[in-house]
Amino acid sequence: MKSILKKLISSLLLIVLVTGVSAQRKEEKKAKRQKAYQECVELMKNGAFKFEAERAYPQGGGSIDLTTNYGFLKISENKSECDLPFFGRAYRMEYGGDGGMNFEGEIFNEKWTLNDKKMKVTYTFDVKDKETFTVIMEVFSKESASTIIRCDTKAHISYSGQIAELKKEDLDEE
Repeated sequence: MKSILKKLISSLLLIVLVTGVSAQRKEEKKAKRQKAYQECVELMKNGAFKFEAERAYPQGGGSIDLTTNYGFLKISENKSECDLPFFGRAYRMEYGGDGGMNFEGEIFNEKWTLNDKKMKVTYTFDVKDKETFTVIMEVFSKESASTIIRCDTKAHISYSGQIAELKKEDLDEE
């Protein structure tokens, strides 16, 4: 009887210990995610950052790895510059024209949405170059971001990647 009671007590102690450790890990993970979200919000609100694409998701197709053909989307001083590869259907293109999602211009129709519950920043804006491009960015942390680009002459395409602070050499290129 005593051995059964000892086993029962030790089992209960083990369950309480495992449950406590598990709850502590969840809290640590949530705090870490919250910190990454706050860093991301600060970086984006400063208005000088760069989205670096790692994968492309064309409309109606599978994902494409961009490790050898990566691109970027820079945001600084109310201007945007984009040089991303395009995979998909083009409805209209100039002869000898560039096949990518390439534009540079002033940002307008800018809108920020912060969702603290989901720890997500949604940033949308338009850019007019030869045509008007609509950009929708969803950012969860510096390492987890996605961008959708729409325009009149090509099917929309989305990219996943990360954001980073613009370095001095990135600003000098402009």
